[in-house]
Amino acid sequence: MTKTKMIKEQKEWDNYWKKKKTKSQTAYRVIAKLYRQLIIRRVLNSFIEKNFRKGANLLHAGSGTGQVDEDIINSYKITALDLSKEAIKLYKLTNGGKAKLIQASIFNVPVAPATFDGIYNLGVMEHFTKEENIKILKEFRRILKTDGKIVLFWPPRFGLTVMFLNSLHFIFNNILRKNIRLHPEEISLARSKKHVEEILNASGFKLIEFYFGPADLFTHYVILAKKDTKR
Repeated sequence: MTKTKMIKEQKEWDNYWKKKKTKSQTAYRVIAKLYRQLIIRRVLNSFIEKNFRKGANLLHAGSGTGQVDEDIINSYKITALDLSKEAIKLYKLTNGGKAKLIQASIFNVPVAPATFDGIYNLGVMEHFTKEENIKILKEFRRILKTDGKIVLFWPPRFGLTVMFLNSLHFIFNNILRKNIRLHPEEISLARSKKHVEEILNASGFKLIEFYFGPADLFTHYVILAKKDTKR
């Protein structure tokens, strides 16, 4: 990602995380918060607890508000990284001083190689091109320990939230002519398990587990992968 594009991305995400004033955006924020706390948090807890020992050093890469971290932050050493300074502020409001906070790009995480036992994110990968996702994952590989793992919540094209939000955007913008965008563009929604595996393999990872089901209401591919030590 070029410096110009990164600055543009930062401004866009800063604007996204600032308080919204319209009724539609406020309603979206409330629903999204409830969804994160009541549904996604439980699924994240399950994957983290199954795959990482208590006290493991974990990076939340693209942390947003940190609402999904409210449970695991008490059992793991969490570092929260986000490009947006507004997101970092909200994360601190949510979780206080329980996590280390870093405002930086996931393309260039300012830590030494082999720092983390695990890395996870939710609703991040779909905002980047395939080539950018490979660069991101290669950076994850650099900062993971030899036996490190990643957990990615990556929305597929046919996920329920994707279809729901696409429908809302169509109503707002094509019918009501409101020019409303509830979230930044999702340019790389996952197409299939094979599509995800291709990107993982190109980045030096091996797929361990792939979940798509009712636990999160069919909204994400939940991907568990580990470093391919033969690469």
